[in-house]
Amino acid sequence: MRKSIISLILLLLCSFSMQGQSAERMPGRLSDSAFASVLTCGPGDEFYESFGHSALRICDSVQGLDVVFNYGTFDFSEPHFYLRFAGGQLNYLVVAQPIGDFWLEYQYFGRSVYEQRLRLSKSELDTLYKKLAINLRPENRYYKYDFFRDNCATRVWDMVAAALDGRSLPTDDYPDAKQTYRDLVYKYTDSTLLWWRLGVDLLLGANCDHVMTKSQYTYIPTEMMWQLDTLLLTDGEALAEPSAQMLAETRQSLPRSVSPTMCFWILFAIVLIVTLMARRAKWKLYWLDGIVYTAVCAVSLLLIYMTFFSDHWCTKANFNLLWANPLYMWLLVRLRHQNRVMTLLIGCILLAFLVGFSMWPQSFNSAVIPIVLTLEVRLMDRFIDNKKYKL
Repeated sequence: MRKSIISLILLLLCSFSMQGQSAERMPGRLSDSAFASVLTCGPGDEFYESFGHSALRICDSVQGLDVVFNYGTFDFSEPHFYLRFAGGQLNYLVVAQPIGDFWLEYQYFGRSVYEQRLRLSKSELDTLYKKLAINLRPENRYYKYDFFRDNCATRVWDMVAAALDGRSLPTDDYPDAKQTYRDLVYKYTDSTLLWWRLGVDLLLGANCDHVMTKSQYTYIPTEMMWQLDTLLLTDGEALAEPSAQMLAETRQSLPRSVSPTMCFWILFAIVLIVTLMARRAKWKLYWLDGIVYTAVCAVSLLLIYMTFFSDHWCTKANFNLLWANPLYMWLLVRLRHQNRVMTLLIGCILLAFLVGFSMWPQSFNSAVIPIVLTLEVRLMDRFIDNKKYKL
């Protein structure tokens, strides 16, 4: 709570200081001593901070200009904020933050910052500065955020690429290590964020399991920094100087989170034991099925919304809907009067899901296996109990 309050205070202070860094108040031209650099920030404690952050710095000491153009800002006061976020319709905006405020924020939270000066000609630097100033105008500063394709890092990459004059980035190709969007999410969500990883895995569909090209890696700030360290333009010149650490990481490591996979295996064992005991004692476990079916229906409704009704391309074609099946709503409505036909149908779908677990065109979280087995146990128990084939 204390950290959240301080974060809010710093955000408000930065927003006040950014009001004075509007496009109209910035100098029209840069002096010959000006330079541009890419700032890459290390991960923070919150989930959305675990992937780091990227920004562009424009410094002109002659004119007293030293600002950071930040494309990773959003406005909590926007109407229907959470609904728009879930639907992929949330607007992000670019702001120009004084470098002093930027250093203060990241130093306070103990996050590392690296800087790479861009080797741009004077005309390229002027072009970059002009494009950033145009983006900063009220009518241009908002954009539709996309975590994988249009975020704080990809915006930096695209702005620099658009400023190049007579030269360009090399032709896109595939790196030796074939990785997907989901692979990099795993790489940057460590053992302290296992439950968040499970949540993201449930929401991301098969679209995130295609092999990425080199430029697509740049949605992760650190990956973009590593590419800039060695990237040569089509004229054979390096685009940036080697990265230099400006702030060291001083934040304390978070404790390892409890594994959701282990938790769901324990749940499976408990449900299996309770089911076997209930069969011997002839108990009716309607209460247990009510809890299980309600949980699956809630997940199913969320996946249906994200798959069919949101603007997120990355949540489409989600094969988690095979086990988080909307047909469970029928079982929940007819909790005490289930029929074997529907029970058998859902059980067969779960079995097919497990048999083809490694063959589906989507990667699944390991916690899904004990979840599906738990559902299968309860379906099998109800199938044996229900003698009549009623709908």
